[in-house]
Amino acid sequence: MKDFRKSRGGVSIDPELIRRGERQLLSEISLLEQWLKALRSTPEKSELNRDTINSYQDMLRSRQDMLAILREQAKK
Repeated sequence: MKDFRKSRGGVSIDPELIRRGERQLLSEISLLEQWLKALRSTPEKSELNRDTINSYQDMLRSRQDMLAILREQAKK
């Protein structure tokens, strides 16, 4: 029977691809931070506003996690 488990060897990723991914993630993080700042400074505290802030916070955390993983991969 064939063994489909992942090998323990590392995966090589083109350094230019890593740099472009990092730039893209940094751009998205910056944009999300700007949107969150604008939403938080809005006097309106509606449910829609809170839900939007929560969504953007989730997206921001996701991008930050992806960036950390990408940077870790770049070290390998």
